[in-house]
Amino acid sequence: MVFFGTFIPIFGMIGILIATLVTLRKNIIEGAILVVAATVPYAISFYFSDHYHKAAPIAMWAAISVAILSNVLTWIFAVMLRQRSSWSQILQIAALLGVLVISVIHLVYPDITDWWGTQLQSYYHQALATPGLLKSHIGSSEVQLETINATKQYATGLIVVGILFNAILQLIFARWWQAIIFQPRSLHKELQNIRLSQLAGILFAASLVLSYLGNSVVLDIMPVLYMLFGMAGLSLIHCLFKLMRSPSAWFWLLVFYMILIFSLPISIIMVAVLALFDVWLDIRNRFKKLNLR
Repeated sequence: MVFFGTFIPIFGMIGILIATLVTLRKNIIEGAILVVAATVPYAISFYFSDHYHKAAPIAMWAAISVAILSNVLTWIFAVMLRQRSSWSQILQIAALLGVLVISVIHLVYPDITDWWGTQLQSYYHQALATPGLLKSHIGSSEVQLETINATKQYATGLIVVGILFNAILQLIFARWWQAIIFQPRSLHKELQNIRLSQLAGILFAASLVLSYLGNSVVLDIMPVLYMLFGMAGLSLIHCLFKLMRSPSAWFWLLVFYMILIFSLPISIIMVAVLALFDVWLDIRNRFKKLNLR
């Protein structure tokens, strides 16, 4: 069921969720077998696609890599969660893994930024040659060049973030599934208490300075750190709204998410900085003390 269900568009994600639920609740080995069953269809679909025989564009390679590696990491994170690791630990280990991968890639391939520029330029040319595609959607040559020059600085980091975020999101859905069956409302408490270590805070603060100075490796790492601290910041905000104990708290939370979405990426940077302050200020406890007065 997992293997054939993964081939179904839109519902294909159900396969990895079943595999993760089995890992969390039943058995690690059986979960691993199901993860393989939920992952192999991506490789099969890629192999039999026309793009495989016609030098697949970078976008398709990226999509397949994200799908396959996300499933593997989802299982690894599920094993960690089964062994009583906290969400804070899982997020920090995921971010550390991303930072190490990006650093090694830059060490082994010092010209990776220029390589991404070439690949993105080739992708634009292929898009322009696609019949029926409106060229106005792609933009002028100047706009293309500006977009490529900006994107190539973060391209490796964005791919890594896509893999890590997808893996964590799949784990959250599977844990939610487990929670509603066996431990109602337990997931809310877990996700609302994500607070990062001081070491992670020091790393983020130092990276902000180095990225401002234009360090190419740190610029590529920043998407991973923004993801880490962004998730921690959202956890803090959800906790604060819960502590308000107001009937209208859900409304203001909805307003917050609308503002967050329409003001990206500045909004996620601000949320990440809030999580950075929380590392040393412990805003939750301060807010709880205010409520008790």
